[in-house]
Amino acid sequence: MKIMTVSLIAALGLAAAAPAQAQFAFGTGDVPTKIDADKADYKGRLTVLTGQVQVQQGDVRILADTMNVYRADLGGGRLGPIERIDAVGNFYYITPNEKVRGAKGVYEETRDIITITGDVILEDSSGNVGTGSKLIYNLANKEAKMQGDCKGRACRTGRVNILIPGGNGGSL
Repeated sequence: MKIMTVSLIAALGLAAAAPAQAQFAFGTGDVPTKIDADKADYKGRLTVLTGQVQVQQGDVRILADTMNVYRADLGGGRLGPIERIDAVGNFYYITPNEKVRGAKGVYEETRDIITITGDVILEDSSGNVGTGSKLIYNLANKEAKMQGDCKGRACRTGRVNILIPGGNGGSL
């Protein structure tokens, strides 16, 4: 299987700097992280959340059916900030300027990225939309790289698709 990679920075106009509150830095800084779920199971540095899970920091949210939340182990039984989130089922990453959805999302704090897989849809506030099978989204510089699982015009499905609305909606 060949992978088609497209940088969506220019295509979707996502290169604009996001406000500070639109970036996750779980458990650090002055903005608290709020987690809601139907059930939480604590297993040391891992917390397994199930049932309409929502993790929110400021006006940024991650939603999914289930999440495994990994926190830093500071030693002596103390836990630090969130290092990783594995979210499965009806995944959403929502900011005031972007909405991303897919089947699964993985947030990696050390790399400052979210990787979304499974029928990914990325939409910005201007109405620009990108779809594909995988999205690697850099939270620091707002760079989005969408991938499809088919290459060439002969493909009926599986390619990266980009919709830029006409009129006043879209921008390049």
